[in-house]
Amino acid sequence: MKISNKVLLVVSLLCSYSAVASDWLQGVYINNDKNSGMDEVIFCDAGKAYAGMAHRQYTIETKDGQQIVELSSNGKFHFIVTDNGDKLLPADSFTKDWFTSSSLTKDTTRTDTCNW
Repeated sequence: MKISNKVLLVVSLLCSYSAVASDWLQGVYINNDKNSGMDEVIFCDAGKAYAGMAHRQYTIETKDGQQIVELSSNGKFHFIVTDNGDKLLPADSFTKDWFTSSSLTKDTTRTDTCNW
């Protein structure tokens, strides 16, 4: 099978975009839903996250012109990224029911990291 240079370029750009995109996401996001069992989530580099007292993984993709963060936990939580990137909104009923009914807000004063 022969893969064209254009396809390789597109794949390379998508991978680069995904890596760069996670840079702006890195940090601590506080749950504004005070009735949730999930107080916060820490997004780190390389798709690493810490939420619910455990190591997690995340991906970022674009759907219908919106950036969506998928956080893998006991299920898959989906968040819509606001235009300025400082809030994550629940993108589906599962996320709304089990993670936050309102939003997550980035706490720029915190510098927590994922050490694994």
